[in-house]
Amino acid sequence: MESEAKILLADAAAYLQRDGGDTRLVQMLLQSRGRELTEDTLTIEAPSRFAISYLERNRPLVEEYLEQIAFAPIALEVLSPTDVPVPEIPRPAASVAASQTPPAPAAPSPAPAAPIAAAPAPAAAAEPREGGIRVKNTLSKQELQEMMGRMSGTPAAGAPVPAEVEPEPEVFPQTPISSKFTFATFVFGDENKHAYYSAQRFAAFADEPGQSNSLFIYGGSGLGKTHLLLAIKNYLAENKPHIRVKYANSQAYIDDFIREIALQKTENRTILREYHDANILIIDDIQNIIGKQASIEYFFSLIDEFIRENKKVVIASDRAPKKLGMDERLTSRFNAGMLCLVSEPGFEMKYTILKRYYETIICAGDDAAEMNVDATLLGAFQSHEGRLTDDQLRHMAEISGNNIRELESFCERCASLSYEREQAGGELDAADIERVADEYFDTAHKIIHIDTIQDVVEEFYHVSHEELIGPKRSRDIAFARHVAVYLANSLCDLSATAVGEQFGGRDHSTVINSLKVVEKKIKEDRRICEDLQQLKNKITLRS
Repeated sequence: MESEAKILLADAAAYLQRDGGDTRLVQMLLQSRGRELTEDTLTIEAPSRFAISYLERNRPLVEEYLEQIAFAPIALEVLSPTDVPVPEIPRPAASVAASQTPPAPAAPSPAPAAPIAAAPAPAAAAEPREGGIRVKNTLSKQELQEMMGRMSGTPAAGAPVPAEVEPEPEVFPQTPISSKFTFATFVFGDENKHAYYSAQRFAAFADEPGQSNSLFIYGGSGLGKTHLLLAIKNYLAENKPHIRVKYANSQAYIDDFIREIALQKTENRTILREYHDANILIIDDIQNIIGKQASIEYFFSLIDEFIRENKKVVIASDRAPKKLGMDERLTSRFNAGMLCLVSEPGFEMKYTILKRYYETIICAGDDAAEMNVDATLLGAFQSHEGRLTDDQLRHMAEISGNNIRELESFCERCASLSYEREQAGGELDAADIERVADEYFDTAHKIIHIDTIQDVVEEFYHVSHEELIGPKRSRDIAFARHVAVYLANSLCDLSATAVGEQFGGRDHSTVINSLKVVEKKIKEDRRICEDLQQLKNKITLRS
């Protein structure tokens, strides 16, 4: 019976979690659906082919827990949704009666209940391991006897009529996404911490109506926007599987829209039903929808529907809402919600990203036994990575570009080259790192001069060169000077004293004060981050 199958499946997942078992396996069990329970087999429906493969590999472990809970050997049968059998249509009562065997032989059917009653107490009664989770078995011995009796057609003697059980909340199967994209693996700093904290807040309040209804993250390519969107989806899949989430990037949305418009003409059905039925809609890179008139109009209509129905939306784009040409109502709604800029990483963040990637990914390596891969294919070669020192990682951060995806690949290349140098009896030097960087980043060898920075800042803030380096202290001129000093200190290979000399002979302490002023403004006003990013882009183009 399906209800008993669901109960036994939920118990198996709970026991596994109690014992500190594989978290992924627990989630696979929770996302599966109990279909049927017979005297010796539990049939479940897995949410995906990946889940089927994973459950099959862990079948012996799951069957151990099933036997522990049911007090008898229970085999596990895993089906995909397409394998689910069509229920048999009941025959008329007369036909059924005619085909039944005489009732007399059915009398011994309660006999199997005896061994069950004599079975030892379930392991659930034992104290959990240290740091584990206490789990109470949802099936007592008496309830199990009743369940087995119902399956055999004869209720246990003296068994009370079971009370109606409140249905469990529906769990929606989630498409597996790489666990690399989690909040724990996201590197944050001043440039992106507002977006990071806002994404965590959105996920935490995902099932609270009226709380954190919209999140809009914007910034350049390769700065971590997609990571945060997938971190939200992964968090909800693991911790709040009852929430229906629809994630798509802009191209997937356009493909779905075009395909379903065609189906609407032939089948006259509502398009994008999966989008409309979601509780939370997550769309990445919506700037790519702009210019595609029909799809963008429908998209804005969909977003408006979500906002009106108090459902939740997460959007990522390369520009702010006001620059996307959206309906003014939607723009104001997003501006009133959580609006977060992700800026290009500075030296400290790039260094942290490279260091963490080197230590946690490159040094740790990949265990093929823990992954869904054929290890025999990997036996033909052995991957080796060389050692990267802290000084080398810092030099890599200094000369690299700002795209985080490229930073990780850059780190792997440098580690691999380091191994080659070690095998030849040498070591990786600065020239080696710079040659690799030149293949990845346009800015790797650019030399930025202070006069270029001064020209760009003067144009941006509409001040003259004499005002910028002179003694005037009016508010607008002073702030433009602070920004120019801040950029010169971060972009030029000069000491604070040398920077001060280029601004009217100012001393080291004046430069330090300018850095403090700008850093304080960055924390107080997100628009300063946007201005600084625009200035850096213009300076780079002119260098």
